[in-house]
Amino acid sequence: MKFALPLILIFLVTLSVDAIAQGGFVSGASSSKYKKQTNAEFRIKSSQQAAKAAKARFGGKVLKVQKKKSGYRVKLIKTNGQIVSVYVDAKTGKIKGG
Repeated sequence: MKFALPLILIFLVTLSVDAIAQGGFVSGASSSKYKKQTNAEFRIKSSQQAAKAAKARFGGKVLKVQKKKSGYRVKLIKTNGQIVSVYVDAKTGKIKGG
């Protein structure tokens, strides 16, 4: 009985070290499965989604959306009257320009 507690602690530490070595306790942000899930969340599948993403980032009013090879070109007029044209990548959801 005297040796049971230390043996249990050694067993738990061994399991923990083994799990860490195999990536069991690593944050989900570094696993490729997690990255695929988050990329899927950001995919832009329509011109309406591209317009909504651009408007959320810059504000103002959407003037025009054009489908391009791998994304969308969105033209907006901001509340201060400035006209901006941005590119929304359909695969990643990233917005470039402005």
